[in-house]
Amino acid sequence: MRTDDEHVADRLRWLDDEPAGPPRIDLPGAIQEARRRRRNRRVAAAGAAALGVLAMAALPAALGGDGRAAPAPAASPSPSMPLPEPRPTGPWQGVCTATLLPVPGDPRAAVTGGDPDGRWLVGRRAPQGQGRMDFGLLIWEGDRVGEVELPGSMQELADVNRAGLAVGSSLGAGNEWRAWAVRNGEVIGLPVVTSGGATAVNDAGRIVGYRNLVPGKPWIQRPVVWDSYRSQPVDLPLPGPQWEGTAIDIDEDGTILAAMSDGHPDKPTRAVVWRPGAARPEVLPLPQVPGGRADRFLPLSLAGGWVTGLAERDTKVVPRSGAHMYPVRINLRTGQADVLKGALWSGTGNGQGWMAGWVSDDVPGVITDTRSVKLPVPDGWRGERQGGVTSFSDDGRVLGGKLESDDQVRPVRWTCR
Repeated sequence: MRTDDEHVADRLRWLDDEPAGPPRIDLPGAIQEARRRRRNRRVAAAGAAALGVLAMAALPAALGGDGRAAPAPAASPSPSMPLPEPRPTGPWQGVCTATLLPVPGDPRAAVTGGDPDGRWLVGRRAPQGQGRMDFGLLIWEGDRVGEVELPGSMQELADVNRAGLAVGSSLGAGNEWRAWAVRNGEVIGLPVVTSGGATAVNDAGRIVGYRNLVPGKPWIQRPVVWDSYRSQPVDLPLPGPQWEGTAIDIDEDGTILAAMSDGHPDKPTRAVVWRPGAARPEVLPLPQVPGGRADRFLPLSLAGGWVTGLAERDTKVVPRSGAHMYPVRINLRTGQADVLKGALWSGTGNGQGWMAGWVSDDVPGVITDTRSVKLPVPDGWRGERQGGVTSFSDDGRVLGGKLESDDQVRPVRWTCR
């Protein structure tokens, strides 16, 4: 059945893996352009869009009292839903198996985050009802799934730590965003001055995100940090008086990463980091890419001292590959920036500086420092191998994301050796 362009665009909006609170920096125009090209290819090739959904999540978690990760006995596996088999040891070979994650009721859902070990994955269902944007939230511990509801609409949980403490946002009354944590199945509103959202949490229970500076204009933001889900947010010092943006990740040593610009519409997106003990933030240099220095850099994640993201260089002559965005990793210990070999439109990184997300032809895949791997589909999957990755364990052996085909989108876990 043919689908008109307006309906296609409306459905594809559910696929965009962007923060609930749209940032000022446009995240950046490069991502929008990449998605526009991706969507146009789908419309031209199929005449119909895949029904998609962003993912977000939450479930009862075995936490300490403050949401910090702590050694604890392993949870007893459910007889009907056993935990996954132990992951193999040894060098990463890039041989992966895909499994559809269980979802109560309507199976349409997707993964949007996970912890550094891959034990916890968070996600959300497809929006329920015609024209509604209410999302049921999910969290998986292995193959066991639970459900949580956040007030408002546009609900999402963006991250979860090793203890199962999940954080995220929803749109509430007055079109103001609200930041949330979920601990042991309890939904907890994070203190916030006006409105804002939470984007990441580390194992110490520190949470980062943003607060909105102007009521009714959620794209004007300032990065903030909560020392715990009980704490008031603290504004992070800015690189300059006009800088705006959002903190997007926090490493286990407390280093914070933000995507920011200096407040002018024509200024590029930059990666900004706050190192532990440093009085001022550091604006990372734009990396070198084929043809010269990048014009902008969109940071996607921070783990193990590696900043991963997408660099774009404006050029009148598009390379033969058709790509002018490059997956880049930056070693915060040395300052060295490397362009990884492969095409990637969006995604996330891990503690080895590897990246995973949408690779060429909208296929979910992984780019390491030595190879590019396209991820498989589960046994019995019908349709195209389109989708993406939104969670990538530090050892590279567990990934979470989604697969799309025709009118379905399903949450997937990939286990690799």
